[in-house]
Amino acid sequence: MLRDYSSILQLQSPTTLFFVSAIWFTWIQKRKQKRDVAAKKSCMNGSSVGLSSRTVLKPTVSYWNGFLLCLQNPCDAEANPEGHIALCLAENKLVQETLANRLMLPGTAQTAFSDEVVYSYNGFLGLPEARQAAAYFLARRFLLARGGGGDVRRQSSSSSELVEPDTTPETAAMMINPEHVSLGAGCASLLNNLFFTLAEKGDAVLIPAPYYAAFENDMQAVAGCVPYAVQMENPMNGPTTNDLNAAFEKATKEGLRVKMLLLTNPNDPLGVIYMPHVIYDAVFWARERQLHTVVDEIYALSVHHQVNNFRSVIHILENNLENDVHMLWGLSKDFGASGFRVGVLYTQNENLLAALANLNIFSGVSHPMQMITAELLKDDDFVDSFLLDARAQLNWSYTICTRKLEEMVIPYVPAEAGLFVYADFSSVLPEQTFDGEARFASFMQDVARVVMTPGQSQRDRKPGMFRICYTWVSPGVLEIAMERLSCVVAKIRRYHWDNLDSIILDDVAKV
Repeated sequence: MLRDYSSILQLQSPTTLFFVSAIWFTWIQKRKQKRDVAAKKSCMNGSSVGLSSRTVLKPTVSYWNGFLLCLQNPCDAEANPEGHIALCLAENKLVQETLANRLMLPGTAQTAFSDEVVYSYNGFLGLPEARQAAAYFLARRFLLARGGGGDVRRQSSSSSELVEPDTTPETAAMMINPEHVSLGAGCASLLNNLFFTLAEKGDAVLIPAPYYAAFENDMQAVAGCVPYAVQMENPMNGPTTNDLNAAFEKATKEGLRVKMLLLTNPNDPLGVIYMPHVIYDAVFWARERQLHTVVDEIYALSVHHQVNNFRSVIHILENNLENDVHMLWGLSKDFGASGFRVGVLYTQNENLLAALANLNIFSGVSHPMQMITAELLKDDDFVDSFLLDARAQLNWSYTICTRKLEEMVIPYVPAEAGLFVYADFSSVLPEQTFDGEARFASFMQDVARVVMTPGQSQRDRKPGMFRICYTWVSPGVLEIAMERLSCVVAKIRRYHWDNLDSIILDDVAKV
């Protein structure tokens, strides 16, 4: 401001100096008023210091507040049968006791804390022992596996006989290089780092829709990427090259630069397994356009109704990922251990790994947890038994859920894997819009005390689609939830929305 008036001040005119002083005083007062207004706004937000423009205050997913309500007043089949029930979170609590019993063995604690390496800095891609264990696990359960659930049997080259591969950590390292494996604090942090490293702010990421709602936060919060839904002709079959072309061309016309393709197999929220040729065609479609492909296989070992054998992208591409294909898996879903914050990235792009070695200082896995993870992933007898039991429990809860949906005459997508069922409640919406879907979701939360994942948050084109996560609760609580849903649907069909009142709905949570 002084520079603007320097030439005028040199005139030394009293009249000029008066006007300059007046202007200067006015400018100072206005600046002070602006600071006062900003300070008042900041104080109203509970702080005398403001936040940066980069701060993300919006909840990760739209239904998060409903989930928190379920935490405050959880339903218990015996102690609190009228409590709230969360069917919106894909977390497998059915297997947590089995995992806990394994990890509470005395030797595991010794593994976690006896080696001096856990107390010191090391490479931020992971401890050598943990990366070697993860490479072994990926080789045995993903590269060599011929069926869902990590079945390591494979066909002999000379006959149709199924044989067990002779895989050891040493031989696995010859198939999957541990130097190409990175550990991170869950798949969300690894995705965030991938988007930040491989794309620029404002670049678009193609995602076949419907898709996992939190993907948008994973790519927007830090990297500033733009999620772009690929609307598919047949979502249960996966994206075709025509679907991908249409989305790519539309995004380009909108002025976006498409940089990446994100696939989830098995799919969330549909629970279907893509045929190998779908993954193969999508990867090579992306390669023709010099796009990176990220394949999230976090539900790979949660296969419970197998129609199409799950094949990892590592298997499909015969372990030739080159520099543009990156595969993710973690403990959160298949092992019911989202609180451990352990994710695994497999990539053959060494420049990317060098970048992650820097970024991972902000999102590394603690060394004791890495040692525990390494022990777990190499314990083949336990993992085989654990996955077999997990599939049986998934199967039972899936059956409880789908039988009731069939009784309610609510269509759903037959799932092969995952921890959820994707159901179509469009026939009972107050109106066939996303406002109608939101009203139905709120109604379920307030009246039935059940929270599900709405389709709009997963970018479904059709209002009324909901993801029902059936493993966050026990089978007993799941039965209560499905009875409440059935009761509400029956009342809507009988009385219609205009005639529903508190008297009619009074008994829903008491079912």
